[in-house]
Amino acid sequence: MGTTAEVRASGARATPQVLGAAFACLDRVDDAMSLWKESELTRLNARGRGRVSAGMTAVLDRALDVAASSDGAFDPTVEPLVRAAGGLGGQPRLLALDERRSLLSRVGFRRVHLDRRSGDVRLEPGTRLDLGGIAKGYAADLALVALQTSGAESGLVDLGGSSIGAFGLTLTVDVRDPEVPAAPPWASFRVSRGAVSSSGGDQRPRHIFDPRTGEPAARVLAATVVADTGIEADALSTAAYVLGENDGMRLFEHRGAAGLVLFREGARRVLRTTRGFRARYDLAAIPGLDVRE
Repeated sequence: MGTTAEVRASGARATPQVLGAAFACLDRVDDAMSLWKESELTRLNARGRGRVSAGMTAVLDRALDVAASSDGAFDPTVEPLVRAAGGLGGQPRLLALDERRSLLSRVGFRRVHLDRRSGDVRLEPGTRLDLGGIAKGYAADLALVALQTSGAESGLVDLGGSSIGAFGLTLTVDVRDPEVPAAPPWASFRVSRGAVSSSGGDQRPRHIFDPRTGEPAARVLAATVVADTGIEADALSTAAYVLGENDGMRLFEHRGAAGLVLFREGARRVLRTTRGFRARYDLAAIPGLDVRE
């Protein structure tokens, strides 16, 4: 999935075998949904149709659900845009207007036809899937379940700092500076339940596209979400990064999640949260940061 993984477990039963079970879950998702090597996903993209695994069905089902809720701001069919812009190992480049228009004819979540019962998938001609905006969260969910069912008293799964899940402990999450990654974080908050996902400018520049326009998303600097599951948090953080401040907050609340976005108003640094976030998650901000609900 093009990221690093950190897994921790504690308790009398937190043996190397327990950690191994969690990493095995991460490997299974990578083998199924990576675009960086041959996988179940690359084979589906090449054929345009097929019966997929239960895991792939679950991820596609959630991806299409969030796509509909976000009016296409999150969309699992962005692969043609990402690949053309060099986002899958190619040379990064800006797409010309005519090229974007041509690629957009192949993008759109309604071009994916999924039978949830059978797992049959059909992609309309030219459409290709990229599950990079949701698969990490799903992988973290499976790894956490593996830790819990193996008897760990507490556990942490951190995939590249952008998809984090834990149980049996309280996490302090830094809201990193989205413009200067080495600088002190803009804020921090505490989570004792749920999963956290972040999308934004402190990751690969211009790597998140607005699937509706074909242009790199630029309405906010970063988005972070707390949701019940990693699969939900992962998709929602991507959607909010594309939607921007107001629509992003509405999407979080509509989906029963909590979160924040970072942006600038001139020289002013602003952090906007969902209602009640500051008190519920003990949000602490650096001096001079404009915190709004």
